[in-house]
Amino acid sequence: MDHTTQIDNLKLSPWYYAVLAAKAVLQQKITEIEEAGIVSPSFYIARLEELEDLEQFLKMSWDQWMDSLSTRQTAVEETK
Repeated sequence: MDHTTQIDNLKLSPWYYAVLAAKAVLQQKITEIEEAGIVSPSFYIARLEELEDLEQFLKMSWDQWMDSLSTRQTAVEETK
């Protein structure tokens, strides 16, 4: 049984940048909560860690896809 999902690789880059933007928003929210000292930012910290995992996955997937597009050529001796 195949447990993979086909992803349009061209969407990896926009999704990666969307995750970066979401991380920035969460980091700001965590800072605001810490400065206010009203509640614990643990919920937001956990979500930030999940976004960091997703960021790494998207980056690695993008890099792997880009590597697969490059043509690997080996030196071939030409004889005449």
